[in-house]
Amino acid sequence: MKPPAQRGFQTPPEVIRYFADKGLKPSFSWKDVYGEEHAHAFTVAKAVDLELLNLFKSSIQKALENGQGFETWRQGIVPELQRLGWYGRRKVADPEGRWKSKIVDFSKPARLQTIFWHNVRAARAAGQWERIQRTKRGLPYLLYVRTASVEPRPEHLVWAGVILPVDDDFWKTHFPPNGWGCKCAVRQITKFEFQRLDGQDGYTTDRPSMETTTFVNNRTGEVTQVPVGIDPGWQTNPGLARARTLVENFSARLADAGEEAARKSIAEFVASPAPRFLATIPGASFDIPAAVMDGRIVTAPSGALTGKRPRVRAQDLPLVQRVIDEAAKREAGEKPRGFTLRALIARTRWRLSLSRLLQILSFGKDDAKDPA
Repeated sequence: MKPPAQRGFQTPPEVIRYFADKGLKPSFSWKDVYGEEHAHAFTVAKAVDLELLNLFKSSIQKALENGQGFETWRQGIVPELQRLGWYGRRKVADPEGRWKSKIVDFSKPARLQTIFWHNVRAARAAGQWERIQRTKRGLPYLLYVRTASVEPRPEHLVWAGVILPVDDDFWKTHFPPNGWGCKCAVRQITKFEFQRLDGQDGYTTDRPSMETTTFVNNRTGEVTQVPVGIDPGWQTNPGLARARTLVENFSARLADAGEEAARKSIAEFVASPAPRFLATIPGASFDIPAAVMDGRIVTAPSGALTGKRPRVRAQDLPLVQRVIDEAAKREAGEKPRGFTLRALIARTRWRLSLSRLLQILSFGKDDAKDPA
């Protein structure tokens, strides 16, 4: 018989990847790590000690991997908090010296519950968004589902029953969770179900009003427009934010790597599910590392991977490095708009067009009769 943790809920791998990719960022206030920054930085308010912060992250990651609930996680972390001297009331000073010291008490179940569910629900939302993007051809609509909370927020109940296309702008800001303790959800549905529900009581295919209110972050000075009904800092879609930070974090690591290490890391990245996930996001704007050439990084603009006729297919990215390594520039000198490389790989001719900034303009099978 399998142990209890393995018999229970199994966390999807994309949820675990999202959480594991986060770096540690100690903070005095929840406002120090705000909005989309949560997609790449793990933080706990008043956890200014790196050892403490690492304990929270590693234990929650373990809970996700093993499908553990809050009570099991709490039972495991309490002895560790006691060992580190962080269980019970403790005064914490603002590292920046701007605010007065505060008393924090990580022994309170309510505080631990907030830490656990805030991170778990955000990770699940990011993983769900990745799955939604993979399956949106067959399930092109999202239905906002009524919150499971005993005391639902009236502002969130207004959105229950809203049905909109997966890539509608509404989901950029209103993809749940939409606040501290929010238990709202979305369900992905087919075109047939959309047609069946359209016009029924309790359902609407009209986008709700998008009124906003100004929020000034008195810790960072950032001024943002937050949709009415959403808690400040929750007005982002964790899945969309993950896509951008996934690439930014990876590119930052490559900047400090040598050519050999960069080649290895890029090879693993382009062979992973990440490029296919990134290719599902319309309107995204970031450069995806694809290969190394003359000590510089060759990138594929995210827009080049999307659309019905992408300039480069995500599944072809692993071949880019091979074409660069096996091909030579045609003739001498570069054309003003870039240059082209050609190579014969496994009896197939490939053509790679690059800009002067080493961005991929196009990549695919080559019909030319004279490959390099």
